[in-house]
Amino acid sequence: MKVKFFLFIILFFFFSGFVDAEPVSIEGANKIRSSKGYTFTINYQTKEEWTDGIIFRIYCRFDRGENIVFSSGGLSNIKKGWHKVTVNILKVYRERYGPIVDYRIELYHRGVLAALRGI
Repeated sequence: MKVKFFLFIILFFFFSGFVDAEPVSIEGANKIRSSKGYTFTINYQTKEEWTDGIIFRIYCRFDRGENIVFSSGGLSNIKKGWHKVTVNILKVYRERYGPIVDYRIELYHRGVLAALRGI
């Protein structure tokens, strides 16, 4: 039993070195508060020649306890390299629910969670 488990662990680590990383990743993100609301700027990198089906979701927790999810539009036909996307949240949310206390950014590639960034 121990030998099988040991062989499984060795094979797992051996083959995991050959697994390629996700085709897209979040490299940086920031939140800017302005008179119009909030602007999230997300820097991401694609590692394939062409990447399709990218969606960003921002989970925000506001001061008054509300949790709201904001999504970007679907992005497709993106070349390999560095890119930037902005997601705007109107000030009506800040007026109604208070300032954003906490947030988490998720990147989905073809419907599967590919990267996560939060504070």
